[in-house]
Amino acid sequence: MASRAVALAQSPWRSLVLLGLGLALMIAVSPQASAQAGEQVTPSVSQNIMQQKWVSDDSNLISTMVLVTLDPGASLPPHRHAGPAYVKVATGEVISQLEGGEEERFGPGDEWREPEGVRHVQLVNASDDTPAELIVVMIHTRGDPLTRVE
Repeated sequence: MASRAVALAQSPWRSLVLLGLGLALMIAVSPQASAQAGEQVTPSVSQNIMQQKWVSDDSNLISTMVLVTLDPGASLPPHRHAGPAYVKVATGEVISQLEGGEEERFGPGDEWREPEGVRHVQLVNASDDTPAELIVVMIHTRGDPLTRVE
C-alpha cells in the first residue's frame, strides 16, 4: 500500500486528485451545501483583488482593483475606504447609500464615486435570486487597509 501512495504522489494524476479533493471539500463546507431543507442560508459577499499598481514612481499611492460579488440578498455592513473608490456594476442590481445621501439603485454599467473617508451606510444586492458583481478601484496609501467596517 505504501508503494501505491508513493507512486500516486509522484504521478501526473496527483494534481488532479488533489484538485478533486479540494473541490469536494469546498462543496461540503459551503453554506448552500450544508443547509438542511428549510434551513436559512446567510448570503455571502466575496472580494477578490484583481490588480494592484503603483499610481506613480514617486508616490506611496497604490491603485487596487477588486471584484466584489454579493450573493442574492447579501449586503455589506457600513464601512469606509482609505481613499477614493470608483465603483461600476458589472452584473445584477444593487441599492447603495452614502452617508448624507439618498438611497440609489444601480444596474449593469452604472457607476458611482465614493469620496475618501465617507461612510457607505448601505450596499445591498437588490435581487433575491441573482448575484451582483461590482468592479471597485480604490486609490490608497500602501499599507492602509482598503476598507474599515464600522
